[in-house]
Parts: sequence; C-alpha cells; structure tokens
Amino acid sequence: MKNVILLGRTIQLAEITKAQLKGITIGDALSYTFYSAVAGGVSMVFVEPKKNPGTPRSLAITSDRLNTLFKKPIVYILTSCPAFERQRLIDKNVFFIVSEKFAFLPNLMANERMKTAKPAKTLTPVAQYILLYHLQTKGINGESARSLENIIPYSYTSITLGIACLEELGLLSRTTINGKSKVIQFELSGRKLWDAAQNYLINPVDETVYCDQLHTQGFYPIGGINALSHYTMLNPDSEKMLVMTKQQWQGIKESDVLVNANKYDGNIIVEVWKYPPVGLKDDKHEWVDRLSLAISLKDDEDPRVEGEVERLINETEWKD
Repeated sequence: MKNVILLGRTIQLAEITKAQLKGITIGDALSYTFYSAVAGGVSMVFVEPKKNPGTPRSLAITSDRLNTLFKKPIVYILTSCPAFERQRLIDKNVFFIVSEKFAFLPNLMANERMKTAKPAKTLTPVAQYILLYHLQTKGINGESARSLENIIPYSYTSITLGIACLEELGLLSRTTINGKSKVIQFELSGRKLWDAAQNYLINPVDETVYCDQLHTQGFYPIGGINALSHYTMLNPDSEKMLVMTKQQWQGIKESDVLVNANKYDGNIIVEVWKYPPVGLKDDKHEWVDRLSLAISLKDDEDPRVEGEVERLINETEWKD
C-alpha cells in the first residue's frame, strides 16, 4: 500500500495488479506503476513513472491514452518537476502531484473548497458572469471549464468554482465526457432561465463614488442611467457615469487622479463592479451589458426607470 499527501490529507493508493491491467501496452506496463484510489469522492488512477517521466507532451499523450482505457482521471505521481514543466503540464490539462508541495487537480480542489463553504444562496460574481454570458453573448452549453478559460476573463479554478455554484443552485448540470472532461448544460433556456435565476442574482455594483474630475486616460464603460438611456427611450442624466472593476478602482484610489472624491455628489459617478461588463473577452465595451445593467437598477424607485428596465429585459435577444 502506498500513500500520497493531497490537499493536506493522506490518500491510500492500492496498486493495480497485472491481471487488472488488461489492454495496457507493454511500453506503459514497463514504464509505470499503476494505483487506484478515491479522493474527494472521485475515483482516479495514479500513475508513477519507474524512471525519467518524459516531456510534458509525452505525458499528455500517455494521459489521454490511459484515460480512454480506464475511463477515470489520470494523475501522475512525480518526484520532482521544475516550475516551467509544471506550467506546461497545466496548459495541457495533465493532472499531477509533486511530493507534498504541488498538485494540479482543479476539479478536486474546487470540490474541497465547496465542501468547506456554506451552501450557496446566491450566485458568486464568476457564476453570474457565466450565466449572463450564456444568456446574452453566446450560448455555452457543451463547453468545459477549460474551454471557458479562453472565452471569459477568469482563471480555470475560478471558472470551476463558478460552475459548481450554478450547479448547486440547480441552474445547470455537468456531464462527464470520455471519463475525464466535464461539460455543462443549462437546465432551461432564454427568458425561462433568466426568470429561474432571479432569486439568486447579485447586484454587480459593489460601491458608488462621486468626484468632480477624474484625471486619467483609462477607458471605462458607461453604466447607470446613461447606459439605460442608450438602450431605451429614457433621457440621460447630466453626470458622467463610469464603471470600473474592483482591480481598476484599487489602482485609481492609489493614484492622485480623483478630485473631491466623496460618497454623495459630483460631476462624475463611478460604479465599482464585482465583475467586468459581460461580453466578448477581448472587446472594449462602451456600455455595460444589458442584463447586468438591469440588475444594477432593479431597486431604483423612479417609475420611469422601472418601466425602461422591464423594456430592456423584454427586448433582450437571448443567445442560448
């Protein structure tokens, strides 16, 4: 019996006998020792090289071949692995552990974090971004967390956690493909999905700051009433209304570009958002997206605004 340390826990590995390795190539049988284990409720095959493990490319090819055979995630046990090779393995979505120091098992790590968290009652910012992207930018049914990393501005681990939140709230499900990759499928579509998510939506606005001038050449989307006037028949307000992410706002606060910043009044209104305006990843967005805007204005008491927000939603072209 062999043990490995994974996420601070000792995992017992049971060696897979030669009789159980039916279908394995002679080369793989001579090059690796195979173990089975269950970690975090996931059944996996651990593969330990008997000598030099080879290049990240060769490990990726072998991982795909073994995954097809075992129909389970393949995890390499490596005694050492330089940082640049670890990154190449991560880029190729090859799972591995290196002694007790490094591990790349994103689904398991996300599951562990979800277990220690309180049950989801609302969407996280990442989960809401994924949902709104699916509804109004491009349908993403059939995509995996890895493929979404090329589509939306979040890391693989953050996307995995966002998908887990949506799944916990019953808005989507995940299906395993080829025993390894999991793809997503939203349970409803269009307006029905939007309506089902109403109790879980969060206001994207984290903070509102007023100022008289903003000395910066940075590009920031327009939000608030002025964005609503762009999408509907409402007249714009006289103030400039800009939207920044928390990261952008932190940089602005730490520089000397705000004039008379306060919480009450000013010529410029800055909304600090929990997530960036939803849209294609590399596009510059002049206006915040329709559905995030609708959420940000849903508690506005002006009946004109309430009516135009409803118009905004009704005229949304659902993309899923």
